[in-house]
Amino acid sequence: MTSDLLRLKYPIVLVHGLGARSNFGPIDYFYGLPDLLRSAHNQIFIPKLTPFQTIEFRATQLKEQIEKAIPDGKINLVGHSMGGLDARYLTSKLGFAERVASVTTIGTPNRGTSASDLAVDAVSPAAFSAMDRFLKLMGSSSTALMQITRSYCNGPLALDAPNLPQVAYFSATTAISNPVVTKALPIFWVPHRLVKQIEGDNDGFVSVESARWGEHICTYAGDHYSQIGQILGRARGMDYIKFYTEIFSRLRRDGM
Repeated sequence: MTSDLLRLKYPIVLVHGLGARSNFGPIDYFYGLPDLLRSAHNQIFIPKLTPFQTIEFRATQLKEQIEKAIPDGKINLVGHSMGGLDARYLTSKLGFAERVASVTTIGTPNRGTSASDLAVDAVSPAAFSAMDRFLKLMGSSSTALMQITRSYCNGPLALDAPNLPQVAYFSATTAISNPVVTKALPIFWVPHRLVKQIEGDNDGFVSVESARWGEHICTYAGDHYSQIGQILGRARGMDYIKFYTEIFSRLRRDGM
């Protein structure tokens, strides 16, 4: 029965976030999700994007890889974290709107995140320049961090990647519950407190308000990595399989 709920009309493209890879050896970024969707007889494509690069760069890679893997027909784009921004940019800015049935963003800083604002403010221009020179040696760019600030997402990105009437937009996210020390990975403890003071409930990186986009499907209790079943299926009490199921069953109900 669950399999029937998750079978979508169009192929699904899973887009990973900033600083990550589509897989780490045998471990999928979206832990357990590809197998879950394939068991429902979906066509899945998992692009491999440069971990630290601009939205423009990653979206261009995304377009090229999709055109090779799925040359024709509609697709459903599902992006986690910055992957959702890549998906939105591809759809609106790179002439891909006619190919996209839906864009679903999961834990995506659609309106930016104050965590990035604080990080950018804390680093001097000279330090950013030095970091960028180092990253360029590896084909990467520190500009990616600036592109998830609130000023960028509500300014240039909003102009480049508006919602289009012919595309369905959905979102889902999480918010860390108490006690934070047992409900979130240590990496999120301090950012969660800082973002909460500025923006309210959040997943340790992105606020619930920023993540809400289009038709909001659900908000579960969990941190930013619990949304993708990490680490290795240990999601600090969150049922990430149920989270996945609610998202994709909603897409199915809406004819995606």
